[in-house]
Amino acid sequence: GQWFANSVFQGDQNAPEGSPEKIAYGEGITAFSTGGQLKSVLQLVSSLVIIGLLLKTTLRPRLVYAPCIYIGAVACVLAAFAVGHSGAFAIVCMTLSTMPETGSFAIPFGLVATLNRKAEEEGKPVSTALQMALLNCCVTVGQQVCTMTLAAIEGRLELEMALPIIFMFAALAQLLGGSGALC
Repeated sequence: GQWFANSVFQGDQNAPEGSPEKIAYGEGITAFSTGGQLKSVLQLVSSLVIIGLLLKTTLRPRLVYAPCIYIGAVACVLAAFAVGHSGAFAIVCMTLSTMPETGSFAIPFGLVATLNRKAEEEGKPVSTALQMALLNCCVTVGQQVCTMTLAAIEGRLELEMALPIIFMFAALAQLLGGSGALC
């Protein structure tokens, strides 16, 4: 909610009740909540679309996964440089930012399940639960890196300067990830 409340809406949580800054902060938190709800809807719909594409077509998973990651990179760049103080545009960027996560959950987990089923059919020992747990840890590493990096940057810069930097850091990571997925 920091980005919405402080940067986009220019609010202040510590401002006096009824002040324009306190009202703007509340509006930012409301917009953040709306963005979160829209992210959930997009994640559900896009997960179903991804699963359908992979089940009903001969598309390689990486050709579905990479665009999901690239959408996130574009959302980060737009959030860093184009949103400004537009609450609606910030909601769009936040909503689109769920696509790398959606791709990361839908595609790799599906591949592990498929490969394990094939290995089981061949009589090989399989630990699907362990592989899913390890994959889940790998998926969340990026989130942890971004959180720690933002905290380190915020220690040296004001929030309004730190957030665009972390958005660009995330965009670069997603650009590399999307390109790596195509290899």
